[in-house]
Amino acid sequence: MPTAPKFIGDFMELRLSNKFCKASVVSTEITSPNIKTITFKGSFPKVKFKIGQAILIRVNDKNYRNYTPSKWDSELGIFEVVFHMHGNGPGSHFINHLKADDQITVGLPRGFNIYKQEAQYQFFFGDETCISVFKSLKDKINSDNNNYLGVLEVDEVSIDELYNLGLMLDTVPKSINHAEFAIESLNELDDKIWDLWQNGYFYLMGNAKSIQAFRRALKEKGVSSKNIYTKPFWADGKIGL
Repeated sequence: MPTAPKFIGDFMELRLSNKFCKASVVSTEITSPNIKTITFKGSFPKVKFKIGQAILIRVNDKNYRNYTPSKWDSELGIFEVVFHMHGNGPGSHFINHLKADDQITVGLPRGFNIYKQEAQYQFFFGDETCISVFKSLKDKINSDNNNYLGVLEVDEVSIDELYNLGLMLDTVPKSINHAEFAIESLNELDDKIWDLWQNGYFYLMGNAKSIQAFRRALKEKGVSSKNIYTKPFWADGKIGL
């Protein structure tokens, strides 16, 4: 439900009140000009959150946007999202202006658990829109004593800032040729490292065309389709953030 008339949105929130909650901003942290981490507090004690699930945030009277939490604690009523603010869209405008004590309407988490717990070696590919879910995955991978690598293609303004989020990933600039520099980074992996990761599990998220290009590169290197998870968050020319 990315867009709906105001009366429809109001009706849905009232009719499906058990699927929505109110949450207040606890704190905000700006990592780079287009990356903002926000912690929220609400009441959702019965929610059993799974990594990769999305929440729906009402960003104005008519528009909703999907976001993936980087942390979720139903018992404490706390969740965190790392937001990518891109351009002047309604989602970016709303997130950019959120401050402590502001209240938002949230559609509770939905979707499947994407974490492949049995995979000892895991690899991330994406962009700024994926940071929140990658952070959630990273925390779980570390707690399970598994291993991760990855590469993010990001805007120049963020390329040196992402380490502040605790994600130990390579960063490369975006290119007109989708995933071009990320694929170069993949091909530069030491043979000994690739021997470990080629049978691991790969999460490809973010831009649809970049995902397609990176997936082709993995297939050419012999990675099985069953070891590749894809989730496009946005596509060129489509309304998004």
